[in-house]
Amino acid sequence: MPEPSAHGGPSTPSGESPKGGFSWSASRHDSFATCKRRYYYSYYAAANDAEIRRLKKLSALPLWAGSVVHDTIEAFLRANDRLPSLEDQEALIRSVVHSGMLSSWRESEAFVQVAEATLPPAASPEAAVEAAREPFRLFEHEYGIPIEQEDKRLAVNIVMRSLKNFFKSDTLRRALEVGRERWLALEDLVSFHVDDVEVLLRMDLAYRDHDGRVVIVDWKTGRGEGRFNEVQVAGYALYAAEQGWVKEPEEISTELNYLVIPKAVRRSVDRRKVDHARNFIRKSAGNMKTLLLDPALNLARLEDFPMIERPSFCRRCNFRRLCFPRAATSESSLVEGTLTPAG
Repeated sequence: MPEPSAHGGPSTPSGESPKGGFSWSASRHDSFATCKRRYYYSYYAAANDAEIRRLKKLSALPLWAGSVVHDTIEAFLRANDRLPSLEDQEALIRSVVHSGMLSSWRESEAFVQVAEATLPPAASPEAAVEAAREPFRLFEHEYGIPIEQEDKRLAVNIVMRSLKNFFKSDTLRRALEVGRERWLALEDLVSFHVDDVEVLLRMDLAYRDHDGRVVIVDWKTGRGEGRFNEVQVAGYALYAAEQGWVKEPEEISTELNYLVIPKAVRRSVDRRKVDHARNFIRKSAGNMKTLLLDPALNLARLEDFPMIERPSFCRRCNFRRLCFPRAATSESSLVEGTLTPAG
């Protein structure tokens, strides 16, 4: 097998799939459709290059707010079987904002990249684990983008509104009412297959209602419908069928829970939607594989994944330093569109 190289030679895949090898997901499709070079960096080069892996994990302010909400909901559901008092809800939300988010913000601001060779040996196994943890870093801090006070306020508001509406939601009340023994999944990365392609999806919460119907919940902190909601919903049905939860797609009810608004949208699934999702995934996965150096080995090469010429998109890309090193620290050059590609 060719020696992998993050920037030039063939690269093996990034570990999105627990089993390695090629896999498909809605986010992977979105990345491929948006920019082939970003796709290569995210799903291939990141496996072999620590700096590319670090850049992949940068989080822009709105995405950070969404991650905080999801992490808080997961932690709450894993530890609690009943709804806390209003006072305890407010205390939790204050702690998330004033302790958790503030601590992460300071960590991002204070980030200093240190070469691994200069680090002293860890004093204990626990210290080694902590040292190996990727430090949190905001995209805006990485690239020196000014963050207005209003932007900070909006991020905090997303978190506070989402968590308050989570605690008020009928969805949470029903999930606690049926009992943990009827829960089927909680923030699990799961997979099913379309032909020989492993399909990955994140299951926020799934439980079996008292009437036997499987309810699958997707917590959302955005306000608009995602581009792949129909495929995502059908994917839940395909996974549920593969797990033996249901025999027919109609036995599933999917709830897209928009926490900021708040609004819960129930979506049903039928055989037609499932067939459409299968065909969509087949076509998308096939397009991805056409650019691989060796599809059987899932081996990719940088030069086979072209860059795009869209400054408005590139200026918000985690990997812009790799594509435009001379413009990476100059926000004005990206805004004006005077991008100069690397080498």
